[in-house]
Amino acid sequence: MKPLATRTPHRLPVVQSGPDTAWTDFQNDVLARSKTLAHESAAHEKRNWVRLSYDCNNHCIFCLDSNAHDGTMRAAADIKTQIVEGRKRGADRLILSGGEPTMHKNFLDFVLLGKKAGYPKVQTVTNGRMFRYPEFLTRAADNGLDEITFSLHGHTAKLHDALVGTPGAFEEEVAGLKAALASGRFIVNVDIVINKRNVQHLPTMLETFLEWGVREFDLLHVIPFGNAWTEAREHLFYDLEENLPYLQQAFAFARRPDVHVWLNRFPPPYTEGFEDLIQDPYKLNDEVRGRREEFDRYLSLGEKLSCREPERCAVCYLQSLCDGLDETLAAVKAKQVDRLRVERRLPVGGSLPAARSVLLVAVDVAEAKALAAKLPPGARLELRLDEYRGLEAELADDSSVLARRVDRCHAKSPEQLTRLAAMAEPFEIVVDLDVDTAAALRALPEVPARVVLRQPNYDRASAAAERDVADVAAVLAELPSSVQIENVPPCIAGSRYRPEPRTADVAVLGSDGRLVMTAFTQRFVEDGFYTKPVRCRTCGENTRCRGVHVNWVRAHGFARLSPLR
Repeated sequence: MKPLATRTPHRLPVVQSGPDTAWTDFQNDVLARSKTLAHESAAHEKRNWVRLSYDCNNHCIFCLDSNAHDGTMRAAADIKTQIVEGRKRGADRLILSGGEPTMHKNFLDFVLLGKKAGYPKVQTVTNGRMFRYPEFLTRAADNGLDEITFSLHGHTAKLHDALVGTPGAFEEEVAGLKAALASGRFIVNVDIVINKRNVQHLPTMLETFLEWGVREFDLLHVIPFGNAWTEAREHLFYDLEENLPYLQQAFAFARRPDVHVWLNRFPPPYTEGFEDLIQDPYKLNDEVRGRREEFDRYLSLGEKLSCREPERCAVCYLQSLCDGLDETLAAVKAKQVDRLRVERRLPVGGSLPAARSVLLVAVDVAEAKALAAKLPPGARLELRLDEYRGLEAELADDSSVLARRVDRCHAKSPEQLTRLAAMAEPFEIVVDLDVDTAAALRALPEVPARVVLRQPNYDRASAAAERDVADVAAVLAELPSSVQIENVPPCIAGSRYRPEPRTADVAVLGSDGRLVMTAFTQRFVEDGFYTKPVRCRTCGENTRCRGVHVNWVRAHGFARLSPLR
């Protein structure tokens, strides 16, 4: 199997509407926005995943969890405690999982406990075979089970049973699925692990399941863990570019007004034309929680992640996260970096790299002063504050820790832009470019020569869609030629492109100075998850361009990126 990076890049085709896809014309902007907001709200819902079993009566050849299967069930007392504690911590959705959760003799009791604990939604992810029994199905509904996710990987017994390694599984699961649909008492959806054996059947599979009454699908890209990366790998991992027509036909089902399609772990570069389906990066928090022990051993003991090898990483959705983690570790351990980013606090223990400049993210001037007082005196300062009141007086006071050290100040709003532009100080004004600040810049009699623009990142695609300017190049064309822009690819910024400095982010460190995985993941989601389409491989700037933030892509698509020769 060739790593994807060795493929010859080209513009990937997008399925067009035609006689066989006329139903895609139902889509309109209002419907698309409504679906996107609904998906985003669901993705950011606080969930409590509770494993019930380490056993399964299927034997999927791609099972990610196979290494944990020892044929046992978790103790009921431990499960009950996790259910109750999760709700106390604010989880809104309880997800009962496995192995196969319905194999636990107390499954129905756990559903009832979830409802009594106050979860608005109780869900299970299952092979569905138990739901073919009418009494089990009825009791599950009576006890408060709201949603059933059926893992169904083929539309025929031959295909599904071969993938799950269990003769007869298809017939039993379909009986359970159809019974759940007929009852009208559950939200019913289908998980499909896309792999080499079923990818070309994917459009037919969705059409078949739609005929049965399913309206929601989670399409999971096979990733190299568990059974999937054993001897079966040659039968599971497929060439994305060669199979893109089948994938796009499946993605196009999302354009039907009554159908919801979710992409799970699918590589963003291959979604051109369907970028709104890219998995919300917030769900990376779930991925990290699922591999917490392995990440902990890496960070505390230096024990290398067992999966980190080039061929494996090339087909893994988590590659960008792991690459970002390694880059961040290298930056915070380096002797010197271009810039430190410090948000609200500094670690008490450990040591930080020397830096030419320090970006202080704080509430106000007083907090920024307190942080600056703890820094070595030589570094230049960059301020990103919620409130700049009092800054001018500080800069005029030679005894202030801020005096003569501030090189840049970030303006997050028109009000901050006005305040900073009125100061007779030489620092650069880094303006977050959005619809409001763009209007404010146009309204200025003269744009100060010290203004620099920066494209902000957002932790939600809805915020990017609402706040971003429609055409960055058009805004730049209205401004003096001296105005440069950061965090925008060269193909959009043109000659105004300014790369951002190598930064070590102190916000990912705990009080002892060691990297905290949950903090890193949150910062990665907010500010570190960049991507670009496959066709950017032909770009002359490809090696130094990281692309655009994934939520920018989810909001605006890849179409605005154009490879430079």
